Amino acid sequence: MSRFWTIAFVCCSLLSDVFTLEVQPWFGDVYEFHLLSGYSYGRFRKVQGGIPQLSRPFQSNVIYQGLDLSSSPEWSLDMDVQFASTTQMPFNFRTTAIQARYLWLDDIIGDRVSFSTGASIRFTPTYALHDISCPSRANADFELNFSFGKELEATETWLWRLWAYGAVGQANKGSPWVSAIAAIETNISDIHKFALYASGTNGYGRHTHVYIDRFNGYSKIRNKSIDLSFRYGHRVGVWGTMRLEYTRRVLAKASPARVNTFMFSYLLPFSF
Repeated sequence: MSRFWTIAFVCCSLLSDVFTLEVQPWFGDVYEFHLLSGYSYGRFRKVQGGIPQLSRPFQSNVIYQGLDLSSSPEWSLDMDVQFASTTQMPFNFRTTAIQARYLWLDDIIGDRVSFSTGASIRFTPTYALHDISCPSRANADFELNFSFGKELEATETWLWRLWAYGAVGQANKGSPWVSAIAAIETNISDIHKFALYASGTNGYGRHTHVYIDRFNGYSKIRNKSIDLSFRYGHRVGVWGTMRLEYTRRVLAKASPARVNTFMFSYLLPFSF
């Protein structure tokens, strides 16, 4: 087994390594942890506005882990960590973040919709910012976010639900950005779960080109991107949910273009 896959297996087995900040407006049960471990493979051949342009396909292997906990019906805390091995960066730590959210409305208990707000901070080392596939803006990225959604045809479990997420951010240098997600999901017998969603980012930096050999994060770049994703999840009883996901970038300005990303993840709920 290669050194990368050995470390990947170890990282996905540790509860102390966590990733993927939550974005949906529904919190878990109080004092129940949710551990999300994932691996993604991404590939693209072009950076829109890139100077000089790529001479070979760019590949990225990323390990995600996230842990979230609802300390009360209204408060949720979560953390994440990410490791990566890409064409520009050998296997190493990439980024980590922490987030706190507050649930103002909850349609599960009778409100018309669920609505939450939150704040997060993400830390990324300088060497990781030189990698054009790393979406971080600078060494410290701050975001304020909100999400709202509605479960439809819900009895003991939901059948359909719609939700959306928005965020505005500012790093320790450079210009602000906004991001958004819109999603529709279905749940069949609480075993098969399908999701279709679109996500986008718009940065307000001055520069419209990406200098690939001298790249230092997206904080000063006027970049835009829109991704379409499809996800299938299969619940394995009390042992959690396995998920497969495919993402295709359909719009890119001053960022990697026509990116194909495949992801496998495992969501494990547990409590003490």
